[in-house]
Amino acid sequence: MDFGDIAVKSAVKIVDFLRVLPKVLESQRERLNDFVKILKDSKAVHVYGIGRSGAVALCFAIRLKHFEKVLGCKVWWVGDEVREKIEENDVLIAFSGSGETAEVLIVAERAKDANAKVVAITSFEDSSLAKMADLVITIPGGLEKRKGWKYLEAQFVGEFYGGGEFELLAYAFQEVLISAIGEYFGIPKDVVIKEHERDSIRRKPSL
Repeated sequence: MDFGDIAVKSAVKIVDFLRVLPKVLESQRERLNDFVKILKDSKAVHVYGIGRSGAVALCFAIRLKHFEKVLGCKVWWVGDEVREKIEENDVLIAFSGSGETAEVLIVAERAKDANAKVVAITSFEDSSLAKMADLVITIPGGLEKRKGWKYLEAQFVGEFYGGGEFELLAYAFQEVLISAIGEYFGIPKDVVIKEHERDSIRRKPSL
């Protein structure tokens, strides 16, 4: 089997894996309704994650930021050097497959201390992150940080190389959220196009 065959086989495997997402969300309709209520009531939205979960979270923050004017709230990536601190009436949306990522837990604790709401996107409802969250949306595939496991050992337990099940589903989920938020609030697609154009102008280097 050559590399092209293997790549196609892997693509089929990944697409088949993603088919579980509608069923996962179907069982959490009320939680999704609660999510959009929290979003509407928030003064600012802060998004955070670490590692590959962080990459997914950052994608969500970038996409959601294009909706700031319509939502009437600021969107911040917690990892940015220039950002506002989490305050009362804000919400932290935290991504962590295990729900035990130390850096994420620290930020979530600070959010709770500030009387902000916490939304946990995780695989484990009994995790530390889920227990302190106001709302938990479960996405399967996260690696449970079992007692005695070393990080590298945990990476070879899942279906894909280096794990990745949670991140695959979480990335698809954040795309679902962006699409659903856009439709729910009646946001024209050209709003996103205009925001992309503004971003391109801001990033254009001066010669």
